[in-house]
Amino acid sequence: MTDLSPSQILYEDDYVIAVDKPSGLPSQGTLDPSRDHCFAAVQRYLAARMPSPYVGLHHRLDAQTSGVLLMTKSRAANTSISEQFQTHTIRKTYLAVCTGAADVASEYLIPDREWLVNTPIGEQTGTKIQKFCVGGKNRKSARTQVRCLMSRPLRDGVFGVYACTPETGRTHQIRVHLASLGLPIVCDTLYGTPLPRSLRPADPHRLCLHAAKLEFTHPITGERITVEAPEPEALTRFIKKAMKLP
Repeated sequence: MTDLSPSQILYEDDYVIAVDKPSGLPSQGTLDPSRDHCFAAVQRYLAARMPSPYVGLHHRLDAQTSGVLLMTKSRAANTSISEQFQTHTIRKTYLAVCTGAADVASEYLIPDREWLVNTPIGEQTGTKIQKFCVGGKNRKSARTQVRCLMSRPLRDGVFGVYACTPETGRTHQIRVHLASLGLPIVCDTLYGTPLPRSLRPADPHRLCLHAAKLEFTHPITGERITVEAPEPEALTRFIKKAMKLP
């Protein structure tokens, strides 16, 4: 059972609560009823302070993705928060740590360069588990704004850290878009590749995708609120080691 610590409560008032979901914890219940999830952890956290708390879940993070997860505490907040997610007026920024082959396009490795990945995403056929790809079956438009934060060549590939802002909400959108550029996210078991040999001693043993910031309009006051989740220590250590490699 995963209990939320005070440091994991990033924002809370009478209407909404934002938590820092750890990597490995599903956002909501899965097919395995014995597996804990963040929604239940928030319910337990609130139940310790109030009888029969209400919790509304309006978006999800992949189980292995960490970072800001926003929920409602009052039904009065549901319509506004739901509409903001549906119209993409809630702005989410993710930190993604990637590796690629040495022949990755150099334009993707220029620090502070920004670009828009505007390629549709659909279901990948011929797989036993659900996967998505650029194009694919039942494809839908998908747009991700990407900014290179830092990069460096390795003796056996390239390394880069990116800020990604999805403008649409397709499943696995950032993971699929970055992989399509030849820059899969580190430790992505669905869309990634093995770590370059030079980085294996620093293996972070987790998907290197973190929901770092979420901006929304408060459903009652109308105030624009920004919630940030600190960079996980595992990612910080991995980035530092990768940037210091000879």
